[in-house]
Amino acid sequence: MALVPNPSQPGLRIYKPSFSYWYPSLEQDSESRSHLLHKVGAFYRKARKRLPRCQHRRPQGLCVGLLDPVSNIVINSLVFSRKRKRGHGSTTCDAVLQEDLERRSLDGLVAFLTRLFPNLAESLAVHYLRLADADALVAARVIVAHHGMKRFDDSEPAVLDMAPLKCAALAVGHPDPDRLVYAWRNISGRIDDALHLLACLHKPPPSRRSSIISKLTRMANNGPPPGCEEDVWWAWRFAASRHSRPCSDPYLHTVLLSRTLQDAIHGFYLQALAWLPAGSSFHRSLLKAGYCYGPLDPVSNIIINTIWYDTAFPPTMKLELDLDVIGTLGLHRVENRSLYGMASFLCTRYHRFDFHQALQCLVQADANLVLADPNLVLADPNIDPSTRYVLMICPPSAAPTSNVVEPQDPPDTSLEKAFLAAATAAFHPNPEAHVKLLTSCKLKSAFRLLHRRPDRLSSQDVKRLAMLLCPKSAHGCKRAFLPLPLTVYPRAKLAGMYTRISKKVNALLNAYAQMPNGDPKFELHTICGVNDRVSGPTSFPPKYGHSHVNFVATPKSPCGGAAALFFAEISNNDQDEESFCCHVALPPPCAAQIRCLYCEYIGTRIVHPVRIDFHGRESEFEKMACGKDPRNGENVPPWRAPYYSNSQIINNRRSFAENVYGRKKEDSLYDDLDEHKSVDLGSISIRQLFLEI
Repeated sequence: MALVPNPSQPGLRIYKPSFSYWYPSLEQDSESRSHLLHKVGAFYRKARKRLPRCQHRRPQGLCVGLLDPVSNIVINSLVFSRKRKRGHGSTTCDAVLQEDLERRSLDGLVAFLTRLFPNLAESLAVHYLRLADADALVAARVIVAHHGMKRFDDSEPAVLDMAPLKCAALAVGHPDPDRLVYAWRNISGRIDDALHLLACLHKPPPSRRSSIISKLTRMANNGPPPGCEEDVWWAWRFAASRHSRPCSDPYLHTVLLSRTLQDAIHGFYLQALAWLPAGSSFHRSLLKAGYCYGPLDPVSNIIINTIWYDTAFPPTMKLELDLDVIGTLGLHRVENRSLYGMASFLCTRYHRFDFHQALQCLVQADANLVLADPNLVLADPNIDPSTRYVLMICPPSAAPTSNVVEPQDPPDTSLEKAFLAAATAAFHPNPEAHVKLLTSCKLKSAFRLLHRRPDRLSSQDVKRLAMLLCPKSAHGCKRAFLPLPLTVYPRAKLAGMYTRISKKVNALLNAYAQMPNGDPKFELHTICGVNDRVSGPTSFPPKYGHSHVNFVATPKSPCGGAAALFFAEISNNDQDEESFCCHVALPPPCAAQIRCLYCEYIGTRIVHPVRIDFHGRESEFEKMACGKDPRNGENVPPWRAPYYSNSQIINNRRSFAENVYGRKKEDSLYDDLDEHKSVDLGSISIRQLFLEI
């Protein structure tokens, strides 16, 4: 991330994306791999001392598993494989076989980590394995700590399951990956007994070694006793005891901190959309000025900033069709701008912060600017300090516990300058007016009015907020909108696409749950995320089989209740029997999320279900691990780069995840609504922005 030169306002420290990231050089990667291969070789020498003599000459166990590397080798060597791996003749010397096994073990450890964590390149996985002495789960804990996923332990159980282990086995050509996963499921069902037997193997009496190995062999190859539940998280907790020393990393992985924050901020916008009235009346103002920074909690900031902008700078025209879909890429853009706005606020407010430190501060504060800077509240006696703890829709365990900046640390600049830096970094259409709002005493009353409702705002609530925030614009006036026709291309194309998605979502929602009288239990509120590039492309021009959709739905009367978030997988063809929808829980901030190959590739922040399979969840990652095309399972020729690979997903996602500039295709829907048109901000310099202020 780059600090923008700003000679006209030296006190403001404004950051923008730089698209330059640190990865290990080829020399560093090669040296780390050599070091790790030496470590893996030492693991095999230790494992041979614990195995029977018949296992010494040709060990077959990888060091990939859910325990420490030596125990993994022991367990994997006892797994009965139903298949025989071909390719090694009987005349191949043991040294060559051992060298190949050690290399495949290292490749398996890398594949395990890259399957577990999105945005983790292979070279970074090698880097972290070296920090953790080639222990994959210890390396995973280091990655979690260094990249701000402080609630990884609170993530859904499916986040840490057998999928990374199976992908690791597939990536290195294990003869029977399913059998390997089956063995580790058996071990998980009786982990206490397995750990006791493994401990006895350290220095067993010669007469007991064979008995211990026999028990472990039966345990790995026979199913667990009835009633035993699989809980892979024991491996995560057990790895903490092996992490005896802190792993210091000389390099800053700012990009992955940013990804953690972006997911947290996206959750705030989903909550704000659920509170705002349904329809597209506020989509324009939210996408242009509904930022999550301000002196209140993030969700309250989004709502108040949106309503204020809609009132202070109202549209003069209205779309002929009230669309219930908000543009996905435009939503991601305002989320990214909010992130850079908050980081620029902290770096301007406290000059001892650089961008990386500001992100660390925001991670600790759950992307809540008030929690990150207690002086933000103390600077204005008219704002109630209790507002910093409001709207905790996430579980209680997600609540931040402390401030990052000590209250006694004096700020280096005024609140006005810090908010001006935030508004400038976020490309607010009118930064000066926004600063006046954020530093006014109206927000205390607006906050109290906002939270009179336990679930969502009515149109009357919105009018009261508008009157309070901008009385001159909202006082006693009824807007007379001129209709904006949808016949102009590409507005007509977008409206048609949104209408098709809305019809399919409504059909799925109507069939999802019914009231006793047979009427649908839910009604569609807002479609807040669409990826129409799932399962493909399969031809040229590109065609995709499915779409992944997030939408908010509200219970109909008399059921009542808060809005709920849903996921839908929709067939892009007429085969609606392949489509489904289900309720999904919003993950807490700074926790891991369920992965989807197709949504990660395109860069959409879709919340996926935990216990329901969908296209892009497991089989596609398994095919990719084997070097096959996830779309059809065919082998990818060596001379042709795969369409989907870990590096391709990371590189393609980067352009979406860091975007704060330019127009999106859905911006054309809001052109000509007011004088603040969507323009390409990529060519506007910071100096020009200050001249406009």
